[in-house]
Amino acid sequence: MTRKRLFVLNAVIAAGYGIALLVAAHPILDVYGITPTPEGVYMARWFGVELLAIGLVTWLARNAAESAGGQAVARALAVTYGIGVLLALWGTMAGPFNALGWIAVGLNLLLGSGFAYVQLSKPRAASDTPA
Repeated sequence: MTRKRLFVLNAVIAAGYGIALLVAAHPILDVYGITPTPEGVYMARWFGVELLAIGLVTWLARNAAESAGGQAVARALAVTYGIGVLLALWGTMAGPFNALGWIAVGLNLLLGSGFAYVQLSKPRAASDTPA
């Protein structure tokens, strides 16, 4: 997978979840087994704003994914999603998530692995891309 495609995939997943949390935080928390208190719904909406921001950053940076700035974004997301895997594991195994918490584990693992992989791989030159 190219860096640009990974940026686009991240943008779609992060912005999609972000918009969903902004619009329907109460039912989403309920589905994941978290009691949707007013405080919890409020914090979920703040989390939605952050996911939307991450999605917009990766969408707007998709054409610069191979640049030094794009690589810095990819490094930051690799670390962030790595921490997200640990947090989602805790939330699923001992915390507030029900079995659907494995979705959060999987998405963080998928995206974190992707961003870590592109950091370890050599950037593709313009001549390497298919026409």
